[in-house]
Amino acid sequence: MASIFEAGMLVCFGFSWPLNVIKAYKAKSAKGTSLAFILLIITGYLAGITAKVMNHQINYVLAVYLLNLLIVLTNLIIYFRNRSLDRRTEVMFKSNTENEAVILFGGSADKEIPVAEIAQSYELNFPMYNRSVHGLSLKDAKKSFSEKIEPMNPEAVILHIGNDDLDLFKKNSAEFDIKYIDLISYVKKDNKKRRVALVSNIDATNGHCFDEMNRHIKAIAESEHCTFIDIDNAKLWNPESTKELMSFMYNIGFDQPLNVKKPLADISEILYSYAYQNGILHALESKAV
Repeated sequence: MASIFEAGMLVCFGFSWPLNVIKAYKAKSAKGTSLAFILLIITGYLAGITAKVMNHQINYVLAVYLLNLLIVLTNLIIYFRNRSLDRRTEVMFKSNTENEAVILFGGSADKEIPVAEIAQSYELNFPMYNRSVHGLSLKDAKKSFSEKIEPMNPEAVILHIGNDDLDLFKKNSAEFDIKYIDLISYVKKDNKKRRVALVSNIDATNGHCFDEMNRHIKAIAESEHCTFIDIDNAKLWNPESTKELMSFMYNIGFDQPLNVKKPLADISEILYSYAYQNGILHALESKAV
């Protein structure tokens, strides 16, 4: 009779484990599951089985012990499977977050733009980084991109290059174009869908060279399917109105049906209107003069 009650206790105690196994398997996550508790139950069953064997009580009660132990061990296997899935999800989430980044890649003045601070202020729903380099020119842009940006695998890059290439453009505009197109190709080599924006250069003197350079950059943007940003419009842009518009668009999810995320024109508008209003672009204007 005692063995019957003991078996009944084990059946009642172990009845919840099959349900727990099914629930854990469907959840595909180890969150909320205690490994210590599972191990404690396994230890208890092993102790009970050991006692039965030592007392030579080889009967149906021992079979119930073994069945319950088997079910709990199955739960343990599913726990480790779910923990592996959790780690994979975390890695994918981290990777996707990094891959959503927009990078500003420009020269000396661009380096002074507090990109991360602006992104936080405008509550942008993606990470932004400034990887500009003092005195950046086309001749060393590929190397700098390889070292500073390529490992980040960004989703989009805003290029502002040319202020330190005026001599090259004057000497051989065709070579300027070739180097610029080669840089764009290098930027996209690991991700053909990576979006690229080309920013024009400050022309404070209204001289022919900068004006002509910007026309070349605009033509390159069109031929290479890049967004062209006219930096002269920074004086006219209103970052606050852009902020309100972008916030509205993101809130209603309008960017998703159109498959248009964080328009580079709007982002550049925010960055360079900020740079103009805070005197950062004056360095370029002074240099141009």
